[in-house]
Amino acid sequence: MMATLEATIHGRKFRLASPEAESAALAEAIAIVEAACEVIAQKQPTAEIERVLLLAALELAATNPSSPEDPRVEARLLAMTAKLKRTLAETQSA
Repeated sequence: MMATLEATIHGRKFRLASPEAESAALAEAIAIVEAACEVIAQKQPTAEIERVLLLAALELAATNPSSPEDPRVEARLLAMTAKLKRTLAETQSA
């Protein structure tokens, strides 16, 4: 059975399908990408979605190079870091 998940990047919604067994991992990945894109979009509010996505991909690749470590742990750490950055940015702008 397939699950459908939704990602919102720079105000645009994307629907992604995945097998049920992989939907939790995909949801974590979506959260990481959404958070990275949100941080970039706040810094560059007029940037087009393609640029936001590219910069997020490059930043995530640079901060999380290939390693033999468990990718699920890395994904959770990245999601928490992104959430902390977002919260700090919101707190500083208030």
